[in-house]
Amino acid sequence: MMKYEAEIDGRQVNIELDERDNRVLATVEGRGYEVEVLRPEEGVYLFFAGETVYEARVWKSQTQMSVRIGDQVFSAGIIDRKHRRPGADHSEEGQQTLIAPMPGKVVKVLLKAGDEVAAGQGVVIVEAMKMQNEIKSPKAGRVVEIRIAEGDTVNAGQSLATVE
Repeated sequence: MMKYEAEIDGRQVNIELDERDNRVLATVEGRGYEVEVLRPEEGVYLFFAGETVYEARVWKSQTQMSVRIGDQVFSAGIIDRKHRRPGADHSEEGQQTLIAPMPGKVVKVLLKAGDEVAAGQGVVIVEAMKMQNEIKSPKAGRVVEIRIAEGDTVNAGQSLATVE
């Protein structure tokens, strides 16, 4: 059994995982789940929970991980307990870059350079495959730079904005 502290869209959660033969027993914030997991390709996971199938696409930028399940995109990261300072803010240190999860079109820029931003707050909305994805800040701070404009076409992995 592996125990983790994770931050998902700015919210800290406790996760326990026990994996055996493509089956995962997971406890997330006290709720239990049992799923079968397949990994058909790098960064793609299929979760079978009874009659329901969930597809998760995962990609990493320099400092954070993004997870797309259905039409929702979450920023996520594992909190390293060994290097955490007691009473410290668990937000990412230094500048963080917001990355486009997939190719698409910028439909809305929610903040501008100089604006204050909360952890998990939306900064940019990118439309891909007729679904709108809100790209959220991984930390509280200030928007340093917006590198795109509404109407721009972006590529997967392209830098959209910087937060410090």
